[in-house]
Amino acid sequence: MGEYQAKLRELTQDEVVSQLEGDGGLLALTRSELFFIGPEGVQRAALREIKKVVGGKGGVLQVVGESGPLIEAPVRAFQVDELRLFFESVKTYVARSQKQPAPPPPPTEPEMAPEPDLTPAPQPEPAPPPPPPPPPPPEEASEPVTLDEEPDLPPPITPPEEPAAPAEIYADEPTPPPPPPPARKKNAVTGLLLKLTSLATLGLAGYWIYQNPAADVMQLGLVVVAGLGAALLEWHVSDL
Repeated sequence: MGEYQAKLRELTQDEVVSQLEGDGGLLALTRSELFFIGPEGVQRAALREIKKVVGGKGGVLQVVGESGPLIEAPVRAFQVDELRLFFESVKTYVARSQKQPAPPPPPTEPEMAPEPDLTPAPQPEPAPPPPPPPPPPPEEASEPVTLDEEPDLPPPITPPEEPAAPAEIYADEPTPPPPPPPARKKNAVTGLLLKLTSLATLGLAGYWIYQNPAADVMQLGLVVVAGLGAALLEWHVSDL
């Protein structure tokens, strides 16, 4: 790992504002450039040229400019969460760099001036003033730097589910109340006959007691109980 740091110090003397070191290399950010130092060598890109960052496709992280990829690094060489935080700082410095004016071109060596011509030159007619220069075109907004993870394989396309047919609602028909049970008709004739029989039984028991006043007390009691019980039973059955 120390060899990557030493190589970075050889490449630039600018202040390193952020860096991320992993098993497969070193990502370093200065105020003007982005570096990736790995086993295969050094890759660098000016922040003004960076348009977006794409990660995840084929396990390769790409820093893309207008002309194509500027830096390619293996994603698995770094922790995903740390990689996202690192490129958040890259996004901030890329935006700052693109707002600053472009640096002037390097000065060229002056050419040797020819010997002056001492012959008087004819006086030319005054030329008309040049037209005013056109206004500069509006600056185009640079695309934001994003870290988009693209899957290796596209997700399977599933057909849309057909909407379920609305359930038909059937109103339950009100069920009529059950008819009241038919009133039980009493057999008036049978009830009347039973009542008459009950009275007759009671009368026969009283007549026997009247005809046998000297009978034993046990016999008299038995006749009273039997006659009264039979009369009450027949009277009760006549009411059913």
